[in-house]
Amino acid sequence: MSRRKYARAGIAAVVVGVAAAIAVPAMAAAPAKVTQKVVGGGKFVPNRSVSDTMHFKLDRINVRKGGTISLVNTTDAPHSFSLVTKRQVPRKLAAVDACFEKGPCRQLAIDHGAINPVTGEEQDPTTPLVNKGKAGFNQPGDSVLLAPHGKAKVKVTSAKALYYICAIHPWMLGAINAPAPR
Repeated sequence: MSRRKYARAGIAAVVVGVAAAIAVPAMAAAPAKVTQKVVGGGKFVPNRSVSDTMHFKLDRINVRKGGTISLVNTTDAPHSFSLVTKRQVPRKLAAVDACFEKGPCRQLAIDHGAINPVTGEEQDPTTPLVNKGKAGFNQPGDSVLLAPHGKAKVKVTSAKALYYICAIHPWMLGAINAPAPR
């Protein structure tokens, strides 16, 4: 092998080593506790518009497996913090509207007891926490309700990428241990 080929192989090995030295501590540095706030409110302009600025403060949450997310609702409205599949995250206004028909919002409302599955009537939620699988937040369908100005904590028991929405206000969305959905 020529000196040039050895040099190329050596440079490649150094680049891989540097990348690993940067990536491994960054992944290990994921915090064990994170706080996610719900912020915003409504705005009414007569004969023009009604807008809602409520949203999750963080679009992306980075937390280690076994870590805790503290949820704090600073608004006067109830919200949910609900895990969904990546493809169920609304990306257009039509998808926000469809969340209650074809999307996950209706099923989450039924699971929380906010909709009577027989009559379809809305009612006060009866189940504050829905856990579809193993204990902790780890799969689509896991969901917690946040009362106005309420607080809750969830333990993330999965290391894989997770996506969340508010099933009441589906434009509120984000990701855990993944790039924020856009």
